[in-house]
Amino acid sequence: MNIKKGSKSLLKNLNRSIVINMIREKGPISRVVIAKATGLERASITNIVNYLLKKKLIKEVGQDKSSGGRRPTFLDINYNHKTVCGVKIEAERIIFGLTNLRGKIISRSEEKFPRGSKSQEILELIIKNIDRIIKSTNLLGIGIGVSGFVNLEKGISIYSPILNWKNVDLAKPLKEKYRVPVFISNDVNTLTLAEKWYGAGKKYKNFICITVGEGIGSGIVINGKFYGGAIGGAGEIGHICININGPKCRCGERGCLEVFASDYFLIEEAKKAIAQGKGEFKKPTPKELLQAAKCGDIVAKDIFKIMGRNLGIGVKNAVNLLNPEAIIVGGERIDAYSFFSPAFKEAVKGHSFPEEAKKLDIILTELGEDGWIIGAATLVIRDFFKLPL
Repeated sequence: MNIKKGSKSLLKNLNRSIVINMIREKGPISRVVIAKATGLERASITNIVNYLLKKKLIKEVGQDKSSGGRRPTFLDINYNHKTVCGVKIEAERIIFGLTNLRGKIISRSEEKFPRGSKSQEILELIIKNIDRIIKSTNLLGIGIGVSGFVNLEKGISIYSPILNWKNVDLAKPLKEKYRVPVFISNDVNTLTLAEKWYGAGKKYKNFICITVGEGIGSGIVINGKFYGGAIGGAGEIGHICININGPKCRCGERGCLEVFASDYFLIEEAKKAIAQGKGEFKKPTPKELLQAAKCGDIVAKDIFKIMGRNLGIGVKNAVNLLNPEAIIVGGERIDAYSFFSPAFKEAVKGHSFPEEAKKLDIILTELGEDGWIIGAATLVIRDFFKLPL
């Protein structure tokens, strides 16, 4: 943390932020250590700590050993004082989670809806479920992850091909109803945030989180900070072109990575195999294909292998462009990771610049499916603590 002693005109806000973040990062911690680390006067520390204790944002959690005199009392964040609602909107379901201020899930639920439902219908489902899960809780705010382009400042889903949304205002009606901060972000970016704070990304300053499933997306962290681009649209790796003469993507372009490595590719290849009487699967679905692969079906295994190679070719472009320390792979289709990962890793490392490939880690997300809602909730938590990432 870069710590600066604030001027008198900024003492209250700046120094409270310094102290609460020192407690968040280093807690449990004593007042004496906070004073030494921040350079703030003991009297200022006392006033700030008393304020935070009164607001129940921090708590006293025990005493340190002392060589003599009064033993110093430890302070820590009162992580359970407030709750946060994290929401992930998918093509046919919404995942809801209630977390504490540490991102720990308190409760989790889902609501399914027909594909192609109108945005107003989905918003009504969100409100119905939030009403249910926040009863008797001290709600701090609501965070929502949704696919596609998002206007972060206004909380508007600008464009989501999966949901067929254009300019859907999610934040305004929720702010008006619940009177709490509401943050909307691209869903892969929320997962990336969760992995950075609590999961596989904690030890890296430069990494790309790739998600594979119905779509393909990525979140980017550079020098320890999330990179969103000029309008928050960075990371749409699923729509980089790897074959200009390839099939048409739902975004309207041809040859996007998504048509060669997402569930769309698996379904189309399964359909071809079934039409030719090949394979031991009867339905052209990713789950059916995976089950066949687990039973040793060569055709199913080959489809996953080709998918992995295609994905790797797309990802190696990002590796050559950004030179990350790690590629963290997540999303629904990691259930088939053992079948596509060898070809994926070979394509990434085999086609990236050798020096970059040698030092590149390729690993799985640690938080699994919960990462989506933990990340959405962390949008609120991050703002609460006023952190840069």
